[in-house]
Amino acid sequence: MNTPAGMQPPASQRRIVLAERPAGVPREEDFRLETAEVPRPGPGEVLVRTFDLSLDPYVRGTLTGRNLGHPPIAPGDLVPGRAIARVLETGAWVEAETGWQEYAAVPASSLSPLSVPPGVPRTAALGALGTPGLTAYAAVTRLMRPAAGGTVVVSSATGGVGSVAGRLAALAGARTVAIAGGPEKCRVAVERLGYTAAVDRHDPRWTEALAAACPDGVDGYLHMGGGAVLEGVMNLVSPGGRVVLCGLPENANEVGTPASLPAGLIMRTRAVVHGFVVYDHEDLRPDFLREVGGLLAQGRLNPLEDVHEGLESAPAAFRGLMSGRNTGKVIVRVARG
Repeated sequence: MNTPAGMQPPASQRRIVLAERPAGVPREEDFRLETAEVPRPGPGEVLVRTFDLSLDPYVRGTLTGRNLGHPPIAPGDLVPGRAIARVLETGAWVEAETGWQEYAAVPASSLSPLSVPPGVPRTAALGALGTPGLTAYAAVTRLMRPAAGGTVVVSSATGGVGSVAGRLAALAGARTVAIAGGPEKCRVAVERLGYTAAVDRHDPRWTEALAAACPDGVDGYLHMGGGAVLEGVMNLVSPGGRVVLCGLPENANEVGTPASLPAGLIMRTRAVVHGFVVYDHEDLRPDFLREVGGLLAQGRLNPLEDVHEGLESAPAAFRGLMSGRNTGKVIVRVARG
């Protein structure tokens, strides 16, 4: 239900808190949906209503205190998250750190006015024009710097970051090869996202398929997959290749053997390996918003969204995200409007 400016909020709301710290891939039981009072804004705060909630991998790190940019949370605490919301007093659309709840009292100074190009869905502010998009933009344009005719490989290629990164590399003239989980994701990568080729990491012979798709080696690689994927791609890295370590799901979920790099191979190929943290690249935001916003408005970039209905769907959707089952940027539609 829409919330016109000045409308009084209800007395209670739903929110999701951490029930217990996850062991491995988060389970739905690790979270608890509860009813709570709608918060009252304090000095300098405004009350906002959550409409579109972003689910992001960084949240997994906050559950165990391993995230670089957010404090850890304890059982009983609200799960953090960014959302598109409306200020109840004015009706203005904004981006806000609401957490996983229907209403939030947030500092007015922390709000960002919602701004997307005409004809572009507002949820792009959480995906292609948000942190995932900036991640892709910085990784491709600043660190990988693909050359025309070179080969760029992207793992988790149909996710919120990968779907933008692959397109940016292609527009720079590179051959783009997707690594994705399952035949359907591979089809989407080629037919919807414009990758030159796609490889199914679940196929027992996927490394052979990758070698066939990259006959001249791998000049750039954006890594967001497991350790086995990292090893398979590194074996194909060309001399002077550029590797960007953007996501380590096994490390985040604290399962299996942490991913590692082959030191001897890096020495032989003189490959350059970058550890990536998006907060280091905020200076690129103006260029990113202008360039990627233009691509979206022109229809030259068409990233995917994985939308789930209702706040109660967030735990299952987050489990799917951290299991690699999503296709596109994961968004929970908390309210319609």
